[in-house]
Amino acid sequence: MTIDPIVDPEADPETAGSGQLPSGHLGWAIAVAALGFLPFGVIAIVQALRTTAALRAGDLVSARKRSRAAKRWIIGTVVVAVLVDLVILGALLLLGAFAR
Repeated sequence: MTIDPIVDPEADPETAGSGQLPSGHLGWAIAVAALGFLPFGVIAIVQALRTTAALRAGDLVSARKRSRAAKRWIIGTVVVAVLVDLVILGALLLLGAFAR
């Protein structure tokens, strides 16, 4: 059962122009936690779950803020995961791990 709060553009300027509910991005948060950098991925999962909780409570403004936060943490997790992988690869190359 989902609750669809009525979006009133006059009530809140943040919701003006959008009639859609924010996404929690939970699937992406779980994916980057599992495949990327776990510590930041867990924070992304928590933010995604808080988005869902705010939507269930009918707090659309908080849900939008938490959705944006979850998206930022997901992007940050991907960036950090790529950087960590590159550092590890560079260290292995310097140590001669791939030498014949």
